[in-house]
Amino acid sequence: MIGRRWIYSALAAAAIAGLAACGSAPLQFYMLTADSGASNESGPALAPGTVIGLGPIRLPAYLDRPQLVTALSDHQYRLDEHNRWAERLDENIARTLSQTLAIRLGVEQVVRYSWPARQRLDYQLGFDILELHQTAAGRSVLSAQWQLKQGERNLAGKRFECSEAAADNAEAIVAAQSACLSRFAAELAGAVRAAAAAH
Repeated sequence: MIGRRWIYSALAAAAIAGLAACGSAPLQFYMLTADSGASNESGPALAPGTVIGLGPIRLPAYLDRPQLVTALSDHQYRLDEHNRWAERLDENIARTLSQTLAIRLGVEQVVRYSWPARQRLDYQLGFDILELHQTAAGRSVLSAQWQLKQGERNLAGKRFECSEAAADNAEAIVAAQSACLSRFAAELAGAVRAAAAAH
């Protein structure tokens, strides 16, 4: 009886030690980036002093959290407790795109939502992020629905889709998602240039 109790105690201690070891793994933090693509831009230059408004940017609830997300199936998702975003995901996307669009469009002012009521805008880009996660098939996906407005007038809008192969580790996943964000920035910049050329 005493021997059996000792075995149970040893197993319990081993289990607790294993949980502690798992819990002690350091957290890793990541940020999305986007290529400015300045050397690849073509099209008419925007008028000096053009102001672009960026936002509002909306995230689905499953992405409004610090953990990186993997879709295990159509119905099951895994939150990576050890690999997290270094800042709020919507803030990371907004800051990265505002910096990248300013370079791509050659403008000095890309203001982020929410701006003062008296803020003058020449164009406004708003979008909903629909998906941003790793799939079970080993691809990182980004999909978004964007709209370009001038005042109350809708100038353009469409759904953006991107899928990039990525190994099953956080560094590769974030790099692939960043590549998709670069392609998204290029599409948004192209839409603004096309609208400017048409007016």
